Amino acid sequence: MSAPDEGPDQAADRLAEAKRWIAIARDDIDVARAAIQLARPRAGIAAYHLQQAAEKLFKAMLVLAGQAFRRTHDLDDLADQLASLHPQWQDRLNALRHLTVWGVAYRYPGLEDEPEPEPSIAEIEQTAVAIGALIVDVEARESHG
Repeated sequence: MSAPDEGPDQAADRLAEAKRWIAIARDDIDVARAAIQLARPRAGIAAYHLQQAAEKLFKAMLVLAGQAFRRTHDLDDLADQLASLHPQWQDRLNALRHLTVWGVAYRYPGLEDEPEPEPSIAEIEQTAVAIGALIVDVEARESHG
């Protein structure tokens, strides 16, 4: 999906940048999966890395669409930007919005009056699968133009 006034070099640059964002997202998914496989599973660390994976994926999708985005970790904000660009994935984007809290809840003690409960291992696994599947679909869509 190249912008109307964009040449092939700019489209190639956007694709290369998006691939870098996606590579980081995949790494974060791998780290999340590794964290729950430890002798003492670390659901909070896994949750943090899944929030990061979703954030990087959302930013890759914005890059592919040629859309600027502000420096943010807020998945609601990023999903709002993506809503009109990718209506076919709206439900999937909405399902990941709640992960914003995972980016801080388990990394900054005392930030909240009432601590956020850690997600279950099953929720971690389901979320990793959901993000990974969306990555695959975004890559497939981009490869088909």
